Amino acid sequence: MWLKKIQGIAKSAQTQYQQSQLFVIAIDGCGGAGKSTLCQVLSDEIKPWAHTQVVKLDDFYHPLTKIQQGKLHNVYARDAYFNVNEFKDCLLEPLLKGMKVSYKPVHWVNGESDDSIELLPKGVLIIDGVFAFSKPLRDMVHLSLFVDTPRSLRKQRMLARPQDDTSWIDHWQCTESWHHHQESTVDAVEHLVLGDQT
Repeated sequence: MWLKKIQGIAKSAQTQYQQSQLFVIAIDGCGGAGKSTLCQVLSDEIKPWAHTQVVKLDDFYHPLTKIQQGKLHNVYARDAYFNVNEFKDCLLEPLLKGMKVSYKPVHWVNGESDDSIELLPKGVLIIDGVFAFSKPLRDMVHLSLFVDTPRSLRKQRMLARPQDDTSWIDHWQCTESWHHHQESTVDAVEHLVLGDQT
């Protein structure tokens, strides 16, 4: 059932796709929902008919200190974790205007990488991550998905990831829940996928 849903979304993308322009897909949802698993399957479905690139928003998040977590909430926390306007202005808009872009990924623990990732303004670009379908980006997205997974399962998956500190998870979950409620993400996307089937 889950695979058939993804295959149907890929067919929808193929129907809308035009080789002369970059086609943007946003895969949103909360941390631990199963977005990256879905992204990989969807990318594999698209590769036979289009050049495919994946942008992981994990490369753009900035961790907050415990002091920041205590002081920053809602919009202030979200904007500190992820600068959506910078992502729009420096990456998505230039790509849609036909320009190559490059960026240095930010690792949650180790900071900015020395290696750059280059993106080309062609084919299908999949944006994988929390905030992928934020309001400032919606006019530039051609197809949108939300991976819906119970909070308890999401937290279990996040805790299972290799990491030295898990104290940030509760603050992150509160922030992303506020964001999706505030921006009505679930109602705005075209496709809703159940992430507890991934």
